[in-house]
Amino acid sequence: MEPVSVVIDGTKFEHWQSVTVTRSVDTFSTVTLTAPFDPSRKEFREVFRPFSFKPLKVLIKGKALFTGSLVGVHPRIDPNARTVEVTGYSLPGVLQDCTAPGKTVPHEFKKLGLRAIIEQLCQPFGLAVKIGPGSSEGSRFDKVKLEEGQVLFEFFTELAKQRNLVISDTAEGAVLCWRSVEAGNPVGIFVEGEAPLSTVSAEFNPQDYFSEITGFCSAKRGRKGSKHTEQNPWLTRLRPMSFKLDDTEKGDAPEATRAKLGRMFANVAAYTLSDLPTWRDPNGDLWEPNTTLKLTAPSVMIYRRTELLVRNVTLVQDADKETATLDLVLPGAFSGEPPGLTSFLPWEEPI
Repeated sequence: MEPVSVVIDGTKFEHWQSVTVTRSVDTFSTVTLTAPFDPSRKEFREVFRPFSFKPLKVLIKGKALFTGSLVGVHPRIDPNARTVEVTGYSLPGVLQDCTAPGKTVPHEFKKLGLRAIIEQLCQPFGLAVKIGPGSSEGSRFDKVKLEEGQVLFEFFTELAKQRNLVISDTAEGAVLCWRSVEAGNPVGIFVEGEAPLSTVSAEFNPQDYFSEITGFCSAKRGRKGSKHTEQNPWLTRLRPMSFKLDDTEKGDAPEATRAKLGRMFANVAAYTLSDLPTWRDPNGDLWEPNTTLKLTAPSVMIYRRTELLVRNVTLVQDADKETATLDLVLPGAFSGEPPGLTSFLPWEEPI
């Protein structure tokens, strides 16, 4: 099994029973740790003190897999054991909970790019900000405002969507703005009935599936408002949906609307490969979000080999085994490239 180390507040912790790390394309990483709890030992009481937000790292061969903070502490006693479950999120996870410090609001930004805006608001938290390889932060925003009481991650996510980007984190705990990879370089091929594939499931959300999406840009400084519509070529039945592009200039509306259509495909069809018996792909690398693989599984309506994007990776290790679970979506879902009629959808019957 992988040589996993857990470090809490600078001290290597060796008493854990199981560890789960989840990494994602479009949200922040999390960790869950289960350990025995002996309340008579001072060091245990200190390590698992609630509301301490102690630094928490998970390492493999000394290299960071997760860098964050201990958040939740859940002790439990039963007839057989006393245990504590600890949950944590990566360093940028604080942005999902918190607003900007009261002394720094209100915030209004003019003629700044996405990275500069995020860096300014992350500065009080000591967080670094990176743009992912092959990604661009896009054009600057004319004017945007962080409203009082607005959670920072929600604000960043809305801005990133308008530049066709998603927000995650690095293994070292920096905020990461990036675009999903293009299809064409899969890290693995899986076929139903062939090892190591064992359990596959599908989830469809038809009420979030639309025939067209229209983005509306508001009128600004005497200029007329505008709109842009993107069609879903796979649905002829009328199911329209529209949304506002308050912070987007007229020229950026097509890209923002197309990105919205792409994310629709991410939310309406998802697949999960469960209990893979290794943390590593066929190339020997750790499974990573924002990679692709090819899958054929007729029993979950993937009727022909389809390249899919790895949205989430969940790695689990306990005393007996280690497994990986991969959550998959259609490629292009986060890069503004929804499937066109020259491609195919997994559930469409081969001609």
